[in-house]
Amino acid sequence: MSGYHSHKESNQFRINIGTIIFAIIFLYIVVRIIISLQKESLSIYEVQNSYIDTNINVTALIAREEKLVNATSSGYVSYYVRDGEKIGKDKTVYTIDETGSIYEKIKDADSNALTLTDDGLNEVRTRISNFENYFKYSSFSDVYNFRYDIENAVLELTNEAMIEQLTSLGDSSTDISTYKKVNTTESGIITYYKDGYEDFDINNFKASDIDKSQYKKTTLKTGEIINSGDPVYKLVTSENWYLIAELSDKQVKELKNQDTVTINIHNSSKNITCSFELTKKDSKNFIIIYLNQQMVNYINDRYIDVVIIQDQNNGLKIPNTSITKKSVYKIPIDYLSKGSDSTSESLLNIKTLDDKGEVTIKQVSPDIYKTDDDYCYVDPNDFELNDVLVNIDNNDTFALNTAEKAELQGVFCVNQGIATFRYIDILYQDDEYTIVKPDVSYSIAWFDRIILDQSLVKENQIIK
Repeated sequence: MSGYHSHKESNQFRINIGTIIFAIIFLYIVVRIIISLQKESLSIYEVQNSYIDTNINVTALIAREEKLVNATSSGYVSYYVRDGEKIGKDKTVYTIDETGSIYEKIKDADSNALTLTDDGLNEVRTRISNFENYFKYSSFSDVYNFRYDIENAVLELTNEAMIEQLTSLGDSSTDISTYKKVNTTESGIITYYKDGYEDFDINNFKASDIDKSQYKKTTLKTGEIINSGDPVYKLVTSENWYLIAELSDKQVKELKNQDTVTINIHNSSKNITCSFELTKKDSKNFIIIYLNQQMVNYINDRYIDVVIIQDQNNGLKIPNTSITKKSVYKIPIDYLSKGSDSTSESLLNIKTLDDKGEVTIKQVSPDIYKTDDDYCYVDPNDFELNDVLVNIDNNDTFALNTAEKAELQGVFCVNQGIATFRYIDILYQDDEYTIVKPDVSYSIAWFDRIILDQSLVKENQIIK
C-alpha cells in the first residue's frame, strides 16, 4: 500500500510542475501582448525629393484714376467713341438729340443700315469666345457682366451705323437746333459703365470694399433717353492702375521680404514685375500692386484673377511629425580649426590644466549641426559648463558659460541605427509636409531614413 501512495504523489508533483510552467508561459505571452498593444508603432520615413508650387492665386479688385461725366441736357444719346478708346481734350464723345427727331429720321432712313457688319459680328464673337475660355461656375455672377458687355458692344456698333447715316442726311426740313455735339474737357480713355468704385481710394478703404459677392455693374449705354445730370460716360485719366487683394498671414510672411512681385493676370501670355505694398484693414491682410501698363486691356473689369508668381520650391519632402527642436551653443566660427590629419575645420580647442597645473590644449570633435558666416552651432553635451575655448591663431579665449544659445529645427536621422539630430533649413511648409533645402552641410539628404514621429524617441536612442 505504501508503494501505491508514493507513485500517486509523484504523478501529482509532475502535474503541478507542468501546470506551473504552462501558467508562467501563458502569463509571459499575455504580458507581451499587453505591452505590444500599449507601445506606439515606431515608423521610419525615407526622405524624398519633391516640388511644391507656392504661387499665390487671388481675385483682385482693380482700382484706377477714373471719374463719371454727367450729361448737360436730356435726350437721345449717340456715342462717337468706342469703349476702351483713347480720346483727346475737346474731342466729340457723344451727341444728344433733345427731341428725338434726328433719332427717328435716322431709323426711318434705312433700317438695313442698322444691321451689324461682318467686322461687328466678329467682334461680338470674340467677346463670347473670351468669356467661354475664362468662365468658372464658382463665379456665376460674371454671366451678368458678360451680358452687359455684349449689349454694350451691339449698341456701340448700331450707334456707329446711325452716326454714319447722320452725316449723310441732307433733309432741310429736319430741325437740328436741338441736336448737339458734346466734347471732352480733358483727355483719357472712354468706358461706359458705373459700379460705385469710381472714387475708390487705395489709401483709405474697408475690407468689405473688396468683397466681390456684393458687386453690381450698371451700363451707361442704354439706348434710351438720358436725363440731364445723369452719368453719360466714364473717363479714365491715367495709365496707372492698382490691384488690391486679400492675403492670409502665411502669404504675407512669404512676401514681406520682397521688393517686387511678378504677376500673371487672367492667364496672360506675359508676366509683369511690379512694386507692391502690404497693408492691414479691419484685421485682414491686403496687398496693393502698382501697375503702369496694360490697363486698357482690363478697362471693363473690376475684379480679375491674378497669380503672384513665387520661387518654385524644389527640395526634400519630410512629414511635419518628424520635426523636432534642439538647443545648441553658438560658437564664433573663428574658433574652429583643423586637425593634424584633416583638411576641414571641424575641431575646437579647449584650454585645460594638467596634473602639474600647467595649461594644455585639448582638441575635441564636437557634433556640428550648422555653420554660417559668423557661427558654428554645436552640441552642448560635448562640453563641460566651465570649458574655455582657445583660438589657436591668435590665442583669444571664449568661455562657454557666456555662449549664446540658439534653437534649431531638425529631425532624428537613423541611418546608423541611432537617433541622431540633423538640422533642417525649411523652404516651405503646409499642414502635413515640409520642403527642406537640399545640399546643406550637416543636414539630411535624399533617401536618408528619419523617425516619422519624433515624439516617440529621444536623441541618441538606439533604434532596433
